[in-house]
Amino acid sequence: MRVAPLLLLAVACQQAPKTDPAAGSAQARATAAAPAASAQAPAKAWFEGAWLGVFQAELRRIELPIGGVKEWKLDDGKPASGPGKLSLQAAPDGSVTGSASGALGELSVAGHVDGDRAALTLSSARSDGFHGLILAVQTPEGMQGTLSASSADSLQVRQAAVSLTRPAL
Repeated sequence: MRVAPLLLLAVACQQAPKTDPAAGSAQARATAAAPAASAQAPAKAWFEGAWLGVFQAELRRIELPIGGVKEWKLDDGKPASGPGKLSLQAAPDGSVTGSASGALGELSVAGHVDGDRAALTLSSARSDGFHGLILAVQTPEGMQGTLSASSADSLQVRQAAVSLTRPAL
């Protein structure tokens, strides 16, 4: 009865080799991770990162036909007029923080970019400092907008065109 051991040997040789279950799952994980690793990170939003800006603050004359604040007529525009600079940082979620300096004093900047527009507030730490806002829109060169600000007592009102660009690398 030598046939039985030979038959048993032949059947054993024809069976598929057994694989280690841990090795198989590791190979499956590696195969699944390969496409994820090769995929590129999402592109940064157009606004994300550092921005530098300039403005030239000037008198904004407010005319009211009847009444009005007499100090507005007395403001010759000389104080708090002149050049200013902005330094901003925009986060991926659109939040913006930074600072402004120049004719309007030292100001903190906070705001948000939504779509192609930015709305920023200017705040002074001084009780008599200027406060205001910047509204800007995306342009091929960066962002362009307007600044409107007033002294804490609202007796001095200033305006400016604002230009924001990316810093040179």
